Amino acid sequence: SSGINAEYGNLVKACMNLGAHIEVSLLCCLKSPPEYGTSFQALKRIVQYDHLHLYYPLFWDVNLLECAIAQHHKKGDTLLRDFVIGLMRRPEMNENNHPDLVARSQNSKKCAFLRTMFQKFLSS
Repeated sequence: SSGINAEYGNLVKACMNLGAHIEVSLLCCLKSPPEYGTSFQALKRIVQYDHLHLYYPLFWDVNLLECAIAQHHKKGDTLLRDFVIGLMRRPEMNENNHPDLVARSQNSKKCAFLRTMFQKFLSS
C-alpha cells in the first residue's frame, strides 16, 4: 500500500505542476487513507471548468462531492452546484448500500477516472 501511495504522490506532484487541480483532487482520494486536506485545497484552486463535466460523474467519494457543492455555491455557480447535487442523489452514491455494491461502484469509478486522466494527458 505504501508503494501505491508513493506512486499516487508522484502523480499528484506532476498534476500540481501542470495545474491539473481536478486530477490532484481525485488522486489524493485514491491514497489510503485519503488526503482530504490536499484534495479539498485542489478543488478550491479550480478556475477553468474545461473537464469538470467529464470528471464529476466519476467522483466516488461523497466528501469530495460535498466540497465541490460548497465551492460552487460560494462562487455563485448554481448550474454546476445543481449538477453535482444531482450526482449525489444517484443510487450508487448511497453509502448505506451493501458494502460489495459500494466497493464495485467505487472501483469502477476509480478505473474510469484513471483512464480519463491518462487519455487527457496522452492527447495533449
